[in-house]
Amino acid sequence: MNRDIEVLNNIYKIVDMGIIGIDNVLTKIQSKALEKIFIDERREYNLIRIDAIKLLGDYEQKAKGISKMAEVSSTIMTDMELLKNDSDNKITKMMLNGSNNGIIELTSLLNKGPVKNPKVEELSQKLLETLEHNIQDLKKYL
Repeated sequence: MNRDIEVLNNIYKIVDMGIIGIDNVLTKIQSKALEKIFIDERREYNLIRIDAIKLLGDYEQKAKGISKMAEVSSTIMTDMELLKNDSDNKITKMMLNGSNNGIIELTSLLNKGPVKNPKVEELSQKLLETLEHNIQDLKKYL
């Protein structure tokens, strides 16, 4: 059960970070097609976040997202990076790195041992598939 909770909180943090990242760059994107991809990604992340909250509720737990300090730090780092170059290509590279980091983080955690609840496993796989799909969508904008 603790393992399931750990994985769910990790899922929540990954999508929370993805949503924050998208929110930080959405107004800077020039391409309408790329903007649509990010809006769709954000929507999917939000659905996964809602599922994680519901499953954590089954364990009588509340989701633990990223800290306010981490959120502010991410926003500042994004703004600093984009001061030098705010092209769609640069934004795409940053978001690709975020998706890759999410895959690495979740895969590493899952490789440490199985979860017990099949719904947690399904949500883990859904997030991994979503991140992989996002990477494929974004490659066109490099």
